[in-house]
Amino acid sequence: MKSGTSSPIPEQIPELGDVSPLTTRFLFATLFKLSPDAIVLTGSDGLIRTANEKAVEIFGYPLNELTGRPVEMLVPERFRGQHPQHRQKFMEHPRTRQMGAERNLFGLRKDGTEFPVDIMLKPLKTATEFVVLSFVRDATDQRNAQEALRVQDQQLRSILESVHDYAIYLLDAEGAVVTWSRGAERIKGYESEQIIGKHFSIFFTDEERERGRPAELLRIAAQRGRAEDQSWRVRKDGTRFWAESVLTAIRDSAGRVTGFAKVVRDYTDRKRAEEEMMLQLSQALLATMDFGKLLAAISATVGEMIPHDCAAITMYDSANDCLIAHFLAQGDRDIYGEVKLPVDGSPSGLAFRTREPLVVERLLEAGFIPESIEPLLKMELQSGCWVPLSNRGDVIGTLMVSSRTAGRFKEEDAQVLLHIARQVALAVNNAIALRRISEMRDRLKQEKQYLEEEINRERQFEDIVGESAGLRRVLGEIEKVAPTDATVLIQGETGTGKELLARAIHRLSPRRERTFVKINCAAIPAGLIESELFGHEKGAFTGAINRKIGRLELAHEGTLFLDEVGELPLDLQPKLLRALQEREIERVGGSKPIPVNVRLIAATNRDLARMVADKQFRSDLYYRLRVFPVFAPPLRERTGDIPSLVRHFVSNHSRRMGKSIETIPEETMDALVRWSWPGNIRELENFLERAVILTRGPALYVPLAELKNPDSAELEEADEVENPTLREAEREHILRVLREAKGQIGGPNGAAARLGLKRTTLNSKLKKLGIERDEFEK
Repeated sequence: MKSGTSSPIPEQIPELGDVSPLTTRFLFATLFKLSPDAIVLTGSDGLIRTANEKAVEIFGYPLNELTGRPVEMLVPERFRGQHPQHRQKFMEHPRTRQMGAERNLFGLRKDGTEFPVDIMLKPLKTATEFVVLSFVRDATDQRNAQEALRVQDQQLRSILESVHDYAIYLLDAEGAVVTWSRGAERIKGYESEQIIGKHFSIFFTDEERERGRPAELLRIAAQRGRAEDQSWRVRKDGTRFWAESVLTAIRDSAGRVTGFAKVVRDYTDRKRAEEEMMLQLSQALLATMDFGKLLAAISATVGEMIPHDCAAITMYDSANDCLIAHFLAQGDRDIYGEVKLPVDGSPSGLAFRTREPLVVERLLEAGFIPESIEPLLKMELQSGCWVPLSNRGDVIGTLMVSSRTAGRFKEEDAQVLLHIARQVALAVNNAIALRRISEMRDRLKQEKQYLEEEINRERQFEDIVGESAGLRRVLGEIEKVAPTDATVLIQGETGTGKELLARAIHRLSPRRERTFVKINCAAIPAGLIESELFGHEKGAFTGAINRKIGRLELAHEGTLFLDEVGELPLDLQPKLLRALQEREIERVGGSKPIPVNVRLIAATNRDLARMVADKQFRSDLYYRLRVFPVFAPPLRERTGDIPSLVRHFVSNHSRRMGKSIETIPEETMDALVRWSWPGNIRELENFLERAVILTRGPALYVPLAELKNPDSAELEEADEVENPTLREAEREHILRVLREAKGQIGGPNGAAARLGLKRTTLNSKLKKLGIERDEFEK
């Protein structure tokens, strides 16, 4: 045998059944080379025959210093005297000894250091003698781990025995109590010998046992790893206490549940305080939906448990990615109203993001951005505690208490506040929901009122009537633009049906299921049109006794139709432009932005381009409105549609008046077609309504004297010479309407509205026709 550091195979090896000597030698060579343990081969005389490389490594001897030496050289001196006797007994009764049979074995390295070992002995018979294969494993790490585990176990037992506020104990896989602590004895009233072996369901109320709650908790813990629970539990003496518990599954290396760890804390006093707090909050909630009063109730209740100088609730505003804070100083005084705070860089934002309580001993030294703590510093507050407000798994904001004393709050206060916050979040969420319901109710009420007015008002058309080329062109443009959200500007003379075209665009758009809201900019006094458009808060101005929802807000997700947009006051145009571009408004007297998503359609009979040039209309709003212009053709360009319109209006008015008009004389229809209709469709309808009133038989009677049809010569002079018959007829008609309106010109029931004219247009006609006020106010 050559000396060196390699591990040669002994010349004589045992036979392995029917395996060839060559195969046996190969197996031993592989074993020597790949074994993770040291292998030492000794003869019956105790001398080392050979060893593998692992043995050379852990004992520190070269192979040539091991070969032929007594195996006792690898045993510490204090064991060497007894080792030959043990070896002799083993050789007399050879048997395999597994590792771990003896736990206090040590090896000796060449440098004199000792180390713990585990040894497996395997006797083998060769052709000439018995030899022993010793498998030696360095057990240093294992012994250290066992010792550390023993120390930890002692420490844990010591901790468990010293904890009196928690019941900490173990259950087996079926739920029977395995261990018991002093804290468990104090809280539940059972001594160790009275409870070990009993099922933990003994702590549950009869109601929970009947519905299988104990088994359910074991199942949840086994499936999810842990189960948390809050409910009433029963002590040995039958009294109940409010328990918060955590049940954790314990698994073996194969993942099988072998038992459970149970931690229980008695929160009865806190539960009573919470119930009292929730009673106060409920009373506040029932008494008012005012958020400030609710915050005052919360501050007063929390103050009984955690003294503080200022409380605040912040609510997350997802639209602006910020927190809206409501600060309340002592005395229930809201000192700031709503304050926007950044999420990043603020203590409220940190608690909101991490969903963890935050205690700050000194605000100025905590590194938050100045604007986030400015309200607190103005009140000379130095310390604070913030906790997240969680509702159904979602963090909706934070709850904060603050003090003028540095270091006022501890982690214990944070835990109390966190527990309170769970109930506060529910109360706040309910208050916000009630406020939203109230706002929605107001909105629906006003929307219902508006829609009823729309339904009840006298509509001009049931549908668009006509087949002329001009009308088909307009309808084709409407069909193209309707599916988009583009702003449409409808231009045309008075009475050409611009509102009807706007309604058609709405009906063909994706917003057809939502509200179509109309506002006539010429029919509303300039001082009130802002309130009509944007709404107002209660008390915003004299007479604002209730909150009003504006037309823009009513049209949210729907269509807003601005009729006579050229009459919109110049100072209001920038606000409308901002609402269209930023898609949010603020009510008059309000400060909270309200998101609005409307499709705008505007209409005018004025030349907006000339108004822009004359500085009477803002150019930026003009270009914003004129995304897609549509021109409503006048009736004189749709003469082919007049017969259809005549039949349509006659049918409607006769049915409404209970008359049966079956025919329209040919000469009457010819006269109607030849007339130029300066008032367009509105004039045609009003004229035909009067005709239906005058008709006594089945044939339509038309006062043709009012329609003196000019010949070709008169047509050439029509632009310069006014027809006196038409002038007189128009004068009489206007006077009759003015008398029916009792002299009122403007307003929804005034003569201008009845005639389908603007107030300014009617005033111009009064001057042109020489109508004096005393003629219609008699």
